[in-house]
Amino acid sequence: MGLFDILRGQRTPKRADLDQLFALGSAALTLDAGLGLRTTGRAGVCFKSIEAGEFERLVREIEELLDATSSSSGTVVSRHDDELGFSWVVVNDPDMEDLVTTTHVVSRSLEDRGFSERLLCAVFGFDGELGQVDLVYAYKRGNFYPFAPREGRRRDNALELRLKSALGADLPIEPELERWYPVWEAPVGR
Repeated sequence: MGLFDILRGQRTPKRADLDQLFALGSAALTLDAGLGLRTTGRAGVCFKSIEAGEFERLVREIEELLDATSSSSGTVVSRHDDELGFSWVVVNDPDMEDLVTTTHVVSRSLEDRGFSERLLCAVFGFDGELGQVDLVYAYKRGNFYPFAPREGRRRDNALELRLKSALGADLPIEPELERWYPVWEAPVGR
């Protein structure tokens, strides 16, 4: 966005730095070795759905592309709509690298077709003795944060802060805690 755009009051949306997703490989090793948390083999790309037929066609094309390219790796892709009206592309694969790569492909496809503003977050599920933990990548902020959901729509804030300290060297962590929005019902658990 240039000075002329600012003076005219026009705003160009910030593009997500999707390459940040590849940092999850080292973060997964840190979670496994240090805290006993392992991937659930599920990740989800959450985006605002629109009614336009073009967007539905785009989602179908992504699903067909992923079905064609990921069949040899065993990656399974599905679509999920949540109760809040958001759409998810859910990626299932026990291999963390395949999970991250496919999530990147889905995100890039949406962004390249001009739907960058629709991307909300990518969520990667982990589980272990400490309980369920999700790592959330907020596209608009370009940062990750941990989310530890518990029964009754509570969250384990102490564990989230512990994860922040453990992952600070591996991932860009969102510094403003008030932006660690809960992502209830993310379809990435076991």
